[in-house]
Amino acid sequence: MLFNPTPLERLTKLTTELITKHATTAQELKSLQDEMVSIRAHAKSKDDEIERLTAELAEKDNEIEAIVSKIESLLG
Repeated sequence: MLFNPTPLERLTKLTTELITKHATTAQELKSLQDEMVSIRAHAKSKDDEIERLTAELAEKDNEIEAIVSKIESLLG
């Protein structure tokens, strides 16, 4: 004999599947949000490092320019 689910049984099954899918999707969303926060923090850290290195590079360029100027003045 074949099992024919009633409309209520089908609706119950579909509702349960939908709730499960919603819970899974909500968990995935939370995970992605956490990952996004982590990535943004990492990017901020990298931006800060780039800014620091750019400032260091500018300082070194100024030091090189000062040395070059001294050498040029010595050479006349």
